[in-house]
Amino acid sequence: MMFCKRLAKLEKSVLPLAMATILVAGAAVALASTTAAAATLSSSSSGVWPGVGKICGPGPGGASTVRGVGSKTIKIAVFNDADNTVIPGLEVEFVQQATAFADWCNAAGGINGRKIVIDNRDAALFNAAQQVTAACQSDFMAVGGGLVLDQPTVPIREKCGLGQISGYVVSNASDLATLQVDPNGLNTDSVTSGWFGALAKAYPKAVKKAGMGAEDTPSILQPETKEEFGAEAQGWKVVDFPEPPVSVENWAPYVEDYQSKGVEALWPADSSNFVPFAQAMTTAGYKPAFIALSTQFANSQTQKAVVDNPSLPPVYIETAWWPLSMASQNSSTEELVTTMHKYAKGDTIDFDDEEGAEAWLLWAKSALACGASLTVTCVLTHAAATKNWDAGGIQAPIAHLTLSNENPQPSPCFAMLKVGAKGIVYDKAITRPTQSIWNCNPKNVVQLTTQQQQQLNSL
Repeated sequence: MMFCKRLAKLEKSVLPLAMATILVAGAAVALASTTAAAATLSSSSSGVWPGVGKICGPGPGGASTVRGVGSKTIKIAVFNDADNTVIPGLEVEFVQQATAFADWCNAAGGINGRKIVIDNRDAALFNAAQQVTAACQSDFMAVGGGLVLDQPTVPIREKCGLGQISGYVVSNASDLATLQVDPNGLNTDSVTSGWFGALAKAYPKAVKKAGMGAEDTPSILQPETKEEFGAEAQGWKVVDFPEPPVSVENWAPYVEDYQSKGVEALWPADSSNFVPFAQAMTTAGYKPAFIALSTQFANSQTQKAVVDNPSLPPVYIETAWWPLSMASQNSSTEELVTTMHKYAKGDTIDFDDEEGAEAWLLWAKSALACGASLTVTCVLTHAAATKNWDAGGIQAPIAHLTLSNENPQPSPCFAMLKVGAKGIVYDKAITRPTQSIWNCNPKNVVQLTTQQQQQLNSL
């Protein structure tokens, strides 16, 4: 749903999330990641995933002429940007989670007897086209990954027939790509934005002077501009929308710009590391009514920034993934944590792992249904026909998946979190849940006008 909210909705910081204590006090339940080394549970190797069913098991395998499919193996590309110098380690969790899932699945017999082999396709931000080209040479499909600057990769992947079940997509071109199922259901004519409405109810005056922004590159401007349209439809009036470069060393000028324009509801143009932005706010003495952040900020960096800068206003984070500290309340999320504990000891677990897992679970379920005759078309057909998908509860539910070029519809569901000294906690009062922990009001999805869609296409 969101990872267009990382380096502009979808770019995500990958430093470890802090361990937080589950806080049960009316509306608050602590959200945090956990470290694999701390586990005492042991993952099963039955091939049955709670809430999803039997997805891995033995079988005959068999010879195949399909690229990346051998008699006993299936080669899968996992795209990421970990080896970059701008935000080192970006999306490294995608590879860690994919490797752990492959080990879990292979221990049960693989996919109909074929073992999963992970190919780490690390684009380091600026080598996306080269990595997709490499995957086109030897991989069956791409699963559970994402590239921040994904726009130029789309025609390469489509031309070589590399099917994808994405961890996330960013640009409009990727939203609409063929040979792809996005478990988040993103498209270019609507946007889920209920959290903006939730904040408008809580801060009706502040949202009339709102500030947003996005890094100056199409892969990032497009999704963040969609966020702006969604916010305005939910009652926000955006008075400032700066467009900084992809890498900002000094946030002071942007903070001062927000401050000079009287911004009271802030969705920062910063989309990767909140620490320097928070420090710049403190230095400037800038205190709007609240700060709202997208899912990638649910980490220990953000929590530390809030603790170290006590003058900050309330800081909220929207999410469509089950809080990891509440894993015991959802069997699928608990299985993910347990699997990571067993097969990725020492690796921090955060929402990137959940985002990757939802794609892998959908892929494995669909691939198993294809039997020995494994093809890209078969996998995507099964994935696109899936209804009421929530990866067993790891993600907010989505009514019906479809191919990305066949007008998928996003889930309307979201939850709100609040960042503080006690952790990153579920805020029930702001969320106003209608289904489990989620607010799933259909009005949370905003339909974009033709003019707005044209504006997006021109970016």
